[in-house]
Amino acid sequence: MKLGILLCDDHYPDSIPKYGHYDDAFKRMFEGSSISTFKSYRCHEEEYPSSPSDCDIWLVTGSKWGVYDTDPWIEIVAQFVRDCDEANLPMIGVCFGHQLIHYALGGRVEKSDKGWGMGVYPIETNSQSAASGVVLSHTLNLIACHQDQVLSPASGFDVIAGSDFCPIAITQKSQTALTMQCHPEFTPEFLTQLIERLREKAGHEVVNNAINSLETLGEGDREQAISLIFHFCQIQNR
Repeated sequence: MKLGILLCDDHYPDSIPKYGHYDDAFKRMFEGSSISTFKSYRCHEEEYPSSPSDCDIWLVTGSKWGVYDTDPWIEIVAQFVRDCDEANLPMIGVCFGHQLIHYALGGRVEKSDKGWGMGVYPIETNSQSAASGVVLSHTLNLIACHQDQVLSPASGFDVIAGSDFCPIAITQKSQTALTMQCHPEFTPEFLTQLIERLREKAGHEVVNNAINSLETLGEGDREQAISLIFHFCQIQNR
């Protein structure tokens, strides 16, 4: 199966020698899955696929942008999401990608008044999680870094995990879309160097608490989030 990666950002230039480009993080994450080939499109630099049928599954990545920003490429990717949805082509959304899929399909996304979600934080699965086909722990500790949140999900999506801080954290629409606010492609080491760059913006207390959570919980339940994605991809291959 071929995964199309809709890149909505890239790593900082001085991070690339060690961590590679952003799509490399996803390629590493998909090792051992049913995905055999990848095609990346640098959408934030106006490189787009020609058709939803170019790949078997699509993944919308994270980004420093907000879905409500006016950069033209964001609406182009949003329209591509609508085209995929209309064609029943499977999509995966991560962080900004989670938000963009909901935004494109009629949900509401805003900067949360609860502040930064940064580090490893807990969410709880609910009865809807059984629809994912994967047995998940009741509490999942997942790596995240965001200010924006999905406040109202798009029609047809089940919320399968959330918390008081982030009520709409993981969602699924039948077998055609899986979205999550967390970053399963990030390792604790990568996130630590990323959030150090955000000290001035987020504040020392927020960043210090995030680093403490990473030191205490490590990657948390990252493997469960990855298993959820792997299962979603596997069912597309039946």
